[in-house]
This record gives sequence, structure tokens and C-alpha cells, in this order.
Amino acid sequence: MFGFFKRSLPETNNYQLLKSLGAGAATSSGVIVNSKVAETLPAVYCAVSTIAESIASMPVHVYRKSENGKERLNKHYAERLINVKPNEYQSAYDFKIALMRSILLRGNGYAKIIYDGNGEPNSLHLIHPDSITLEQLSNFRLVYKVTTSKGKFETLLQEEVLHIRYHSDDGINGISPVAVCRDTIGLGISQQDYQANQFKNGVKPSGVLETDKQVTEQQFSNLKEFFNQHTGISNSAKPMVLEGGLKWNQIGLTNEDAQWLGSRNFTISDIARMFKISPIFLMDYSNSTYSNFSEASRAFLGQTLRAWLSNLQEAYASRLISDRNRSDTIIEFETKDLMRANIEERFSAYDIAIRNGLMNPNECRAAENMAPREGGEEFSQTWMNNETTTKK
Repeated sequence: MFGFFKRSLPETNNYQLLKSLGAGAATSSGVIVNSKVAETLPAVYCAVSTIAESIASMPVHVYRKSENGKERLNKHYAERLINVKPNEYQSAYDFKIALMRSILLRGNGYAKIIYDGNGEPNSLHLIHPDSITLEQLSNFRLVYKVTTSKGKFETLLQEEVLHIRYHSDDGINGISPVAVCRDTIGLGISQQDYQANQFKNGVKPSGVLETDKQVTEQQFSNLKEFFNQHTGISNSAKPMVLEGGLKWNQIGLTNEDAQWLGSRNFTISDIARMFKISPIFLMDYSNSTYSNFSEASRAFLGQTLRAWLSNLQEAYASRLISDRNRSDTIIEFETKDLMRANIEERFSAYDIAIRNGLMNPNECRAAENMAPREGGEEFSQTWMNNETTTKK
């Protein structure tokens, strides 16, 4: 169908070439890194899971703008697709998790949009990024060529694909953070593999026996049998009685060991920077306290998730809301659950909101999943008095 259009070849590099072959890119440490290999590093896996699961657990709502603010459209087809059931075989949570993992690890997330007889989106189906070739035509429209699981080729117009990018230099192809930071990931994997090989093949005694006398074969055999009686958990901490002038010297943590542990922690910090996330969320509590954990939670929403939510909201709206309705119909994530503080902070905030006429008691009760009460729709007298004073 589009054979008469001139094919435009995207700019490639070694990483893209190796990725297309199912391999990955070589790093300074000698480790070949791709999205699958990167996830074997626990810090990467944890960062991707934390961001993806946080976004997937947020409700997504469709609103219509009005003179009084905005009105929730509970039955809108876009809300059903994103928030309830994107297709026949996935839950909304599973769909959003897979989509976010694809974006975070490969820089691009794709979903095929199926339309019903009325021209409205009816279902969303994820497409693996490695199966897509993206082209831009002379009229600047995009065409997606997909290789199906059966080896067949399918051409999709840009209206048929939900495409979400992670950073882009050309506005067309997203950039994989794994590709950009592959040397850091390769270093972490090298450290992990080296340590594993040390446990497997290395000799690391906890101490040595020293004596000025010569040990006979019989004495050595007796000594070996004696030490075998002190191995294992059940025999730990039992006192030893050494004979024949033997002395036990403990081997402590060497400077090299200490530097090794420090470099491992530095890799965690680098992975945290890579995904713009606090090391606390990578389960590194070495510098955490209650106060900075609370601040890190706020920063997670403000600095890490907010940009992602804006990206997703705009991408959803561009493909799931028709052009004629886009000016007055918006898609938004509900983030209040992430901002929920402890009970004392929440109730203090409700008290301020009620006294200043920003919320009525029933709105506060609804925020706490409590049933409304009679008279709870009234706003505070303080707010009404302020309004009267302003008018005078």
C-alpha cells in the first residue's frame, strides 16, 4: 500500500545494530548489555519495577471541561480502555505495567489501536518494540511496519498506534536509557559476576593457624579432623583448644574488600541517577531517616513521576480522544494516593481546607473513603464571611 513512498532510513549505531540481532552493545567493562541483561542487575530491575508499578496502580480518569471546572466522564470509552479493560486478555494494570517496562528499558512503548464500527477505539494491544520499524514519510506522517509473531508484515498508520517515547532527539524515536548508560550497567554487572565467581572459585579463609614448629602428616590429619568438628551452624561459636604452640589469627575486612563494597554502593547511586529516583526506592537505606524518606516520597511524585504522567496523559489524549473533542476533553491520572501523608498531617490539612472554604466536610470524608453525613455539604462560615467582606 505504501510501496511508492521512499523509505527513509533512521540513524543507527552499534547498539541499534546489535539490538536488531538480538544481542546488545559492548561496554568498557567487556559486558554485552541490552534490556534483558540490564534487568539482571537488581538496582535496574528495582528502579523499573518501582516506576512502572507506581504508575500502573494509579487510576486514570477522563474529564470534560466546563465553566465550573471539570466533569468526570465515567463511561467514556477512553477511561474504560486505560482504567478498566484494554483488551480481552489483559487487565488495565497488566497493560500499563508492560507498556511502562517497554518504555523504561527500550525507550519506546507501542500499542495497536483497534477501532469499532463507529470509529471509536475499542481495544489496545501491546506491540513489542523490537518488532517495529518506524518510518517518516515526505508529508511528515509516520508509518509503523510491524513483524507479527507468525513472521508476516503489517503496516499501521500513526492513528492506529499509541506510541510513547522516553526522551527523543528527533521527536520520532525514543532513546533507551539502557543504551545511553550501558557502561554504568556493564560495570555493575561485571562487579556482580566477579563477586559470584569469587564465591564459586576463590579461597577466602576467615583466619589462619600459625606455629614455629614443623607439623607431621599425622598431626595435620588430626588437626583437619579437629577443625571439621567446628564447621557448620550447629558448631559455630564453640571454643577451640589449640595444642602444640598453634596460634589462631583472624583475617578481617581488607582495604580492597572495603573499596569493593563502596563501589557496589556507588553503582546503586548511578542507577538511581539514571532513572531520576532516590536510592531509598532502590532499597538502599544506608542514609535514610524518617524525615528524608518522607521528603523522598514527595520528590518521587514531583520529580520522577510527574514528567511520566504528563507524557502518558498527552499520548493517551492524542490517540484516544478525537480531534473535535480534544479541546474540552482531558485525561488525567489521580495522584492523591501517592500524596497521602500520615493521619495527623492529613487531618490537619482537612481542617485548614474546611476552615478556609476550600473543601466541605463530606469532601474530606470522601477522601478518607467514609460515607457522607447530613449537613456535610455546607461550606464553613469562615469562608462565607470572607466572601461577604470581599464584596463590601
